[in-house]
Amino acid sequence: MTTTGSNELILAFISSDGPNSANSARIAGVAGAGLTWTLRQRTNTQPGTAEIWQAVAPGPLSSATITATQASGSWQAAMTVVAFRGADTATGAILGSNASSGAPTATLTTTRAGSWIWGVGTDWSNPISHAPGSNQTLVDQYLAPAGDTYWVQRQNSTTPTTGTPVTINDTFPTSDQWNLASIEVLAAP
Repeated sequence: MTTTGSNELILAFISSDGPNSANSARIAGVAGAGLTWTLRQRTNTQPGTAEIWQAVAPGPLSSATITATQASGSWQAAMTVVAFRGADTATGAILGSNASSGAPTATLTTTRAGSWIWGVGTDWSNPISHAPGSNQTLVDQYLAPAGDTYWVQRQNSTTPTTGTPVTINDTFPTSDQWNLASIEVLAAP
């Protein structure tokens, strides 16, 4: 990972396979670039896990390697690391949601005007392309050989007002097990 600014917010969106049981898959830690990483949200009620880890890069990073370590086992996983230049490094709202069947969805309420909502998910049932809801973009998606889908998505634009419910959702598939973690990236004050 390479960044150019100072005090950039860095988020690691991680989704992983795991045993066929609730609350058993998890990431033990994230490391790299000499940064201090903090777990912001873990959703693992269904098999697998969807997690968001946060760090702040005080200065520019050059070809930094970021790694995640699973708490147990050697499950297939995907990680997308994103740097936010000009974002507030304070903690915004977070939300986890899950279901044993249905289309992935989570509605998070913004705490500051200009916030940007992102989400990461694990579909434990099928390696199938997910279709994000309106005004959203699929950032990354991995159809894993293990039979899962790991994906990251975001709103297309920031939300102009505080206290606005913002939904991260998919319109397809509609009958798989899933975990979804979402986060509010705060605009600088």
